[in-house]
Amino acid sequence: MAVRPVNGAEGEPRVFATPAQAELARRRAGDERFSRALERLRAQRDALAAMEMPVFEKDWWEEARRRPWQEIYPEINRHTMFAVVDAPVRAADCALLHLATGDQQALEQTLRVLRHYAAYEFFAEHPDVGLNWSVWLMRLLGALDFCGHHLSEEDCKRVDTFFASACAAVMQNDRWWLEHNPGGLYNNHFAWHKLFLAAYGLVYGRPEMVDYALTSDQGVYDLIEQGSRDDGLWLESSLNYHFTALIPLVELARLLRNSGHSVDLWTLRLANCRTLQDLVTGPIQALWPDRTLPTLGDCYGRRLDLSSLDLYYATYDALQHPEIAWLLQEREELPPACLLLEQLPERSKASTPGMRTRLWPEHGYAALRSGDPADYWKGDGFSVFLTYDHDGIHAHRDKLSMMLYGRGRHLAVDPEALASEQHAFSSRVQAELNRSTLCHNTVMLDGLDHSGVPERLELLDFVDNSGVRLATVADRRGIVYPGAALMRTVAVTEHFVLDLFQVACTREREIAYLFHSAADSGTFEASAPAAAFDFPTEGAWRWLRDGRHRVENGAWSVQAVQEGVRLRLTAAPEPGTEVILCRFPARDDFGGTSWPMLIARRRAGYTVFAILLQAEKA
Repeated sequence: MAVRPVNGAEGEPRVFATPAQAELARRRAGDERFSRALERLRAQRDALAAMEMPVFEKDWWEEARRRPWQEIYPEINRHTMFAVVDAPVRAADCALLHLATGDQQALEQTLRVLRHYAAYEFFAEHPDVGLNWSVWLMRLLGALDFCGHHLSEEDCKRVDTFFASACAAVMQNDRWWLEHNPGGLYNNHFAWHKLFLAAYGLVYGRPEMVDYALTSDQGVYDLIEQGSRDDGLWLESSLNYHFTALIPLVELARLLRNSGHSVDLWTLRLANCRTLQDLVTGPIQALWPDRTLPTLGDCYGRRLDLSSLDLYYATYDALQHPEIAWLLQEREELPPACLLLEQLPERSKASTPGMRTRLWPEHGYAALRSGDPADYWKGDGFSVFLTYDHDGIHAHRDKLSMMLYGRGRHLAVDPEALASEQHAFSSRVQAELNRSTLCHNTVMLDGLDHSGVPERLELLDFVDNSGVRLATVADRRGIVYPGAALMRTVAVTEHFVLDLFQVACTREREIAYLFHSAADSGTFEASAPAAAFDFPTEGAWRWLRDGRHRVENGAWSVQAVQEGVRLRLTAAPEPGTEVILCRFPARDDFGGTSWPMLIARRRAGYTVFAILLQAEKA
């Protein structure tokens, strides 16, 4: 199968850029604004020239294929992603460098990678392989679009055969997902499968592949219509995973427009008025004042700064949305992809989003924000993110949890320990600790994790006035813990946050209030002396360190100092409350500054934790 142009003259890109964009990149190569971007591309060229091409191993599969797929995540991701992704990423950068500057060494390295990867065989079977392959196949397909006309006829045949095999393999994995549904409907994996299948169709003149990607079951139309919730947040119970789905959708929209396809995803409005633009701008309304997202669900110990995502340059080019211009206005360097983008954000075109107290009722989230919405981005006020959501594929055992930002700091955090293993999703620390209830600011009964929650919990009250922002969320049916009703009321003012957590059980139980913060010292400060405390040696408990405890019969408080801001947590008196302070690990090797953790527990059939949170500059 020969590579044939879709548009533009022979030798010009056809899908990953238009001829006009290629000419724009050549002009910008002499523009000082893009000098750092070109430096990055040249660094990638040099790194690729210095590296050996990966050996495509096969023997590992003979042993791995005999085991259940749930047990072979590390091997699968090592051989279908981590061991093979670097060269395609660098080849794509080299192809862009050659397109913009005519760099011959960059061209040679691009062709070297295309020739080498033509020998890759797609034999592994696993839920992850379609996504993994698609990630680096897209880089190779872009390199082919930019530089493929320099291949010999024989090399072109080999590369075409390789991409035909890749298309068949990704299609097979997509159909396996449709049959077995290992990660739920409208999963981000489908977006990656459909991206590559459509891109292959655009490059190779296979319109039926584009139609399949757009209109089939779990195709792009389905994903935008059904994967989006509220006014543009992804459904998989993790704000970080929003972008695992969004990145391929944005890339496909760009390629379709470049190719002159009749479908323009940027302007398409689907059922229930769902749009790709909503998925692009929706996360902005969930931001903390420092432009990061709440660490909800699987985040693997990483707090995502929205302004750091290069994705938003491509979305601005397509939409010219003023809030995207605002999001990117502090970026000092343009990423290399901007060489091809016709519209770049400017401060004069930026509009600061107003951030009000609000709900995401389809998800089950509430944001309570003190002060004037126009002052939100200063970060001086208090902002709470409260959940009453159901469990999606990337959810944690974290129902009715709370996160808090105030005085320019993250004050109540849902921490995760960073995994040292390459594949964080299947890592030991993610399974044992990070997804457990112990990792979240909520309540725990009898030292046990929350049950799975298949449906959204209740919002009982919501107040938004000038003096107080308040929400009450609850599980009155014993879904989280059978035989227990839970109700949490959080009130936010300009001066403090009040947290009331009520628990009513059908019998006496051990009821624990959990709270995590951040501190320069990695631990909470308490005025009263405390004795050493030994945690259980099984499950999530084994990860906690330096426990100390005392029993409190009156009011008590703890403090944490973080970069000049002092958080004080004060609890109303309840006789017999055991207060445990400890360190929650920042990494699975216990390196780095730990997260301060508090456990306040008591035995009761009914109890109320009344907690006052205050923070000021120390």
